[in-house]
Amino acid sequence: MASKWNYQAEMINACNCDWGCPCNFNAKPTNGFCEGVWAAHITSGLCGDTKLDGLKFAWGARWPGAIHEGRGTARLWIEETASEQQRNALEGILQGKFAGMPWTIIAATVDHWLETAYVPFEWTYDGTRSSYNAGNQVRATLDTMRNSVSGAEASATILLPNGLVTKELHATATKTFSVFSQGLKIAAPGKYGFYCIAEHSN
Repeated sequence: MASKWNYQAEMINACNCDWGCPCNFNAKPTNGFCEGVWAAHITSGLCGDTKLDGLKFAWGARWPGAIHEGRGTARLWIEETASEQQRNALEGILQGKFAGMPWTIIAATVDHWLETAYVPFEWTYDGTRSSYNAGNQVRATLDTMRNSVSGAEASATILLPNGLVTKELHATATKTFSVFSQGLKIAAPGKYGFYCIAEHSN
């Protein structure tokens, strides 16, 4: 029987789509393929008897088409300070082994899992100034969207009543977004990002 789990987390996310990301609205990705990373700082969480409070992780992948079409290659990055029990718990959750939303559905789109990396995290959750580094392999820095004519700042909050990862997100641009690891490389600065508070469980 799968362990019961739940967590609340700050999330910083980035992908290679244009601002807004058509995938939020069940449309094809901007470029016909998807490259993205969800990253989170768990503010409170539990998996069985294992506390997850304070841990950070990133879940990154590349899909040759839309996410739901599958054939993805994915990797997890988990904060290196996590204990063996916490590492096992997070891997089980994020690879969909313990059921629950959203990871069971997202993990089902992955054909090839790369080896999990345990790395130090630097994390700042501060609206459009949010950023993180996962070791020297993943980096994302959010930025304010701007009007292409006037340069004025633009903001957008998207409500998704049936959203998989979150029901409400704050859309942004990105200053930096890159993944450089064996088997998975992404470089898509200036594209789509968002931040939100998420609650996930089984």
